[in-house]
Amino acid sequence: MSETKKTNDIPKLTDKDIRNHPYTYDTKTIEWNIKHSCLSLRTLVRYQKLTPYICAKYVVFGGRNEMYADCREDAWISTSEIIGYQPHITMEEMYEAHRIADEEDRLEDDMDESSGRK
Repeated sequence: MSETKKTNDIPKLTDKDIRNHPYTYDTKTIEWNIKHSCLSLRTLVRYQKLTPYICAKYVVFGGRNEMYADCREDAWISTSEIIGYQPHITMEEMYEAHRIADEEDRLEDDMDESSGRK
């Protein structure tokens, strides 16, 4: 992990870190880096063990309004691809995670709308 920089005790990761240290990072580190770093979601799916929630909230189709997609390729990651690269996740778990993430997204959209950010 020589290329990482620490921010609030969470290492800031690069795609190279993700590839060079497969299945290493915990959920908190991965989620923080999706939100605050410029990581390829496709690289994450291929090299790290992810939770159904992280996949539904941030990875599938680049997350809410594609806001976490680093490139067009990241914006086209489907649930089927998640199941293929993350064999520990079932389709039923993804359905439930999508339900939770979609509800959170609706609440965030409502908050953005009421605060005039839309």
